[in-house]
Amino acid sequence: MKNQKKDLFDSDSRKVRDSISSIFFDIYETVFKKTLTHLDDNSEAYRCFLTTCHIDKDLLTPEQDRELNSLVTTPLGASKEGIYTLNEWLEKIYTSEKDPSVNEFGQDYFEVFREKKKRGEVTEKDRISYEGDRDARLKHEIENLFKLGQRLCYGQMHGYLPILHSGMISSSLQQALVTPEKLAKSLRKILDVDYSAFHREIVYSNSGKNIKNELVMMPVRPDIILMPTFGTRAVMWQELTGKAKNTPGRILFPLFTTEDLDDMMAEVVAKFRWSLSKSMVGFIRQDTQTHNLFTDYYDYLQFYKKNRDLSTEAREKVKTQVDKYRNNVAEIFAADYQTWINYESKGLVRLNKVARSIMLKYCPFSAEIRNELIRHPLYSKEITSFNANLARQAKITEARYARLRKPNVPLDRELEEHLADLNM
Repeated sequence: MKNQKKDLFDSDSRKVRDSISSIFFDIYETVFKKTLTHLDDNSEAYRCFLTTCHIDKDLLTPEQDRELNSLVTTPLGASKEGIYTLNEWLEKIYTSEKDPSVNEFGQDYFEVFREKKKRGEVTEKDRISYEGDRDARLKHEIENLFKLGQRLCYGQMHGYLPILHSGMISSSLQQALVTPEKLAKSLRKILDVDYSAFHREIVYSNSGKNIKNELVMMPVRPDIILMPTFGTRAVMWQELTGKAKNTPGRILFPLFTTEDLDDMMAEVVAKFRWSLSKSMVGFIRQDTQTHNLFTDYYDYLQFYKKNRDLSTEAREKVKTQVDKYRNNVAEIFAADYQTWINYESKGLVRLNKVARSIMLKYCPFSAEIRNELIRHPLYSKEITSFNANLARQAKITEARYARLRKPNVPLDRELEEHLADLNM
C-alpha cells in the first residue's frame, strides 16, 4: 500500500482503486465479525478501522494520523438518539435489532427472499432460516447500504476509494467530524421552522380502551447513519422500514465533511419529506381526489404554464428551475424547500404565490413564526386560513376525545400528542 500511495489517486489509477474496492468490503466484514467475539488489545485500532475506514497510517499525513487517533479514543456515535456510526448500525442489523436496508432497487432483505422464491432459488420452508441468518443479513447491509451509500456520501464522480486517505481530506479532521451533537443542532433548526417534517398520518387503535381507527399525525424521526468517508453529500436512503407507516426511515451523512451541515440537513429532510409523501399515495393515483404534498406539487409543476395564478415572470422562473434540474421534480422541490426554510420563514419572499401556498399547507411554519408572518401582506391571508382550519380541527378532535376520556385515566400519549400538534 505504501509504495502505491502516489499512484492510487491520480486520474489513470481507476483499475487500482477498483481492485482495492473489490476486496475491501470483504475485509471489513471479516474484521467486523471478529470484533464481536474476539476483542483484544487491538480493539481500539479495530474500532478506528470500522468507524472511519482508516487502514494504513501511510495514507495519511502524520498530523492527520495523530488527529484521527485522538478522535476515536472515545465512541463517536450516539445510538440512543437514533444516530449511529456504521459499525454500531451493522451490529443492530447483525443482532436483528434493526431490519436490513433496501437495496438500489428499493427492495429490502425480505423482498429479496420473495424474489428468490419466485425464481425457485428458495422455498417457503427456508424463510425462517433466511430471516434469522446473521451473516446473510450483515452481507446484505454491507453490499447495499455501505457499498453504495458510502460512494454516494463521498459525492464525487471520480477518485472514489472506500478507505480514508489524505487525498480526500481537505481540512482538520476535528473540525470536519460530523458529531451527533452537530447533527442534532442542525436538525433542531429545521424542526423549529418545519415542526411536522417527520409526521405521517396513521390509524391508531387501542382495543383495551375501546379506541378504534383514530387518524393521528405521528412524528417518526429517521435513523441517521454516519458513513465512513470524507464527503460532500447527505443521502435520503429510505423513507420507511418495510411497509408500516409508523417506522423510521434512514438518512446517511458522511462522517467527515467541510460542507455546510445546515444546508445538507435541509436538503436531505426535503428529500425525505418528498419520498414519504410519495409513498403515501403510491406511484399511481387511483383516487384523483387524494391530495398531499406530492400530488399538489407535482401538479403545480406539470401545469404551471397554464396556471393563471402565476404571472408571466413567475412562469419563466419556474421554467428556468425546471431546466436547471432537468425536470427532476424531487430536486426542484428540495430547492424550494430550502428557500422555504432559509428565507420565507424570515419573511424574505422568494417563492411564487402557488409554491408558497403549497408549502404553507403541507410544510407549515411553527406557531411562533406564523404569528410573526401573519402581519406580512403576502402571508396574511394564507396563514389566517391555515390557523382557522387548524383551530377547527382541534375543536372537533377535542370533542371526539372527550368521549374517550375517563376519570383518573390519562388519554393515550398518541392522541395527546396529535391534539397538541393541532394546537401548534
